[in-house]
Amino acid sequence: MNMKIHTEDCFDILVAGAGLAGIRAAVSCAGKGMRVLLATPSRLCSGSSFYPMMDTIHCLCTAGPDDREAFMKDIRDCSWSMNDPWMGQYYVDHIEACLEHMAETGIHCHKLPERKLACFGHTERDLCYWNDWDRLRWEVRNVLDSQERITVAEHRELVQLLTVEDRINGAVLLGPDGLEALPVKAVILASGGMGNLYLHSLNTADISGSAHVIAMKAGARLINLEFNQFIPGFLSPAYKTVFREGSLRYCTGLLGPDGQDVLRQLLPDQDAYHECLLLREPHGPFTTADASKYFDIALMKSALKNIQSGGGVMDQSVGCVIRYSPDILHDSRGHVRDYISWLSREHDIHIERDPISIAPFFHAANGGIQVGHDCSTSVKGLYACGEAAGGIHGADRLGGMASGSCLVFSTLAADSASSYAAGMPSTPVTLHQARAQMEESYASCRPYGVHGDTPIPPMPASLPQPPAVFICRRVRALMWQHASILRSMEGLKSTLDEINALALLADTHCRPDSCAGSEQLRSFLKAHQYVDLSRALLIAMMERNESRGSHYREDAPDKDDVHYLHRISIGLEGNRYDVREMPLISSSTAVLP
Repeated sequence: MNMKIHTEDCFDILVAGAGLAGIRAAVSCAGKGMRVLLATPSRLCSGSSFYPMMDTIHCLCTAGPDDREAFMKDIRDCSWSMNDPWMGQYYVDHIEACLEHMAETGIHCHKLPERKLACFGHTERDLCYWNDWDRLRWEVRNVLDSQERITVAEHRELVQLLTVEDRINGAVLLGPDGLEALPVKAVILASGGMGNLYLHSLNTADISGSAHVIAMKAGARLINLEFNQFIPGFLSPAYKTVFREGSLRYCTGLLGPDGQDVLRQLLPDQDAYHECLLLREPHGPFTTADASKYFDIALMKSALKNIQSGGGVMDQSVGCVIRYSPDILHDSRGHVRDYISWLSREHDIHIERDPISIAPFFHAANGGIQVGHDCSTSVKGLYACGEAAGGIHGADRLGGMASGSCLVFSTLAADSASSYAAGMPSTPVTLHQARAQMEESYASCRPYGVHGDTPIPPMPASLPQPPAVFICRRVRALMWQHASILRSMEGLKSTLDEINALALLADTHCRPDSCAGSEQLRSFLKAHQYVDLSRALLIAMMERNESRGSHYREDAPDKDDVHYLHRISIGLEGNRYDVREMPLISSSTAVLP
């Protein structure tokens, strides 16, 4: 495809992603005098912070200065030692101020009337929230339009970082009219997590983890990739609707297609049914921390059984039907009452009588692009924040800290990137540089070489879709089946073997220079990104041969502090994945300067 050099405007900082983290970063950078290009592959106010199939988004705040020590204890307890305590302390010390300044972005948040236990927390705290996505989008757009230093580029996707002398000097974006290279002094990746790498996710389609691969190819590293959060979501009615776990105390049955209760069939103690539901109710994501894990395991086993019995075809209508007592209509808790009202108003779903089919969905990534305490990566001029950044959270994460981290660390990333860019000259990019670096990035898919090369199974002689479409769909199916709730060395290894075959297919048939238009190029690049990122996740899951927090290995169901009390960092060295065991960060280093 043709590529042009962007010369009309000169930007100091490119912010990739227009969700909560990207918007906050752009406004903060502009406030420091930077000229900002805010680019998003979809539209303004995208990503998990504005997920349309959820009634509201919550943000966890401290309950005053006296709560900070207890807040840090909750962070430590749920991280399973896999987080960065310095960043946890930074969150605790800055979240209140960040919420006070949130209106600067056009987003006005409110407090729930009652304090609430966040997922995995032990102390009730204030939960702030925002909703009404169309209104928020209109208000955010008005704010950004009033900022002379911010240019919003919707439907512009980052596909390549450009470097000179091991530092960022530009980027390549893909839009409706093709590829465009532009010079920038710094880049902030605020592109969200990787939910669309999975068949079922509670993310929008633009949240695919592409920036993780782009950053890794530029020299950055990824960390904590095995710690992903899965929560129940609606298969029907209203596919991809977020399930509210606070309703579980009223559950009267979790029924498979045969009408049998799948949870009762799995529980080791048949008398612990209600106890399991009550343990599961305080937290949305799956965890191995307590016996509530049987709820999610039952959901997943039932879904996989039905897929296998259907000849491998994934039928979105097959799941477990959850039944409720009518008593749920009299629940006085605001977050449950609002949820029931929203389902009825927006989707005509009456929770007490309508059959609701649920299954585990990918929800959020606790890991991501490895960053330092200034949100910088190992590439000079490259920063990451929000769900794209890894290392802030551990094996589990307090509920409401994901959105809060978008605010806190996007502000920090903006401060760091602005200080860096202010001292850097603008270095022009050339078509030769852009084409050469893009060609190098997509010249071949990186083979898996941590445990030695393995035989690659052949692909079908004829494919039902174009190769790039087939690759993406197959990766998403494989990851949901073998790299979500239930993981084992055998399943991960066989999945990796097939994805290696898909990588060979991508290398053979998915070439940027053979694409006829923007959509075809986007599809081909996505195929490369999917196989590269899925292999990194699978490697991390194989390397952690234990169960810890959100990472559950059926063949190693217990936590192993003797062999796995470290974090796993993955990068690319030449054409191979480089895996490193990162020592834990002592809590004594969590004192802020």
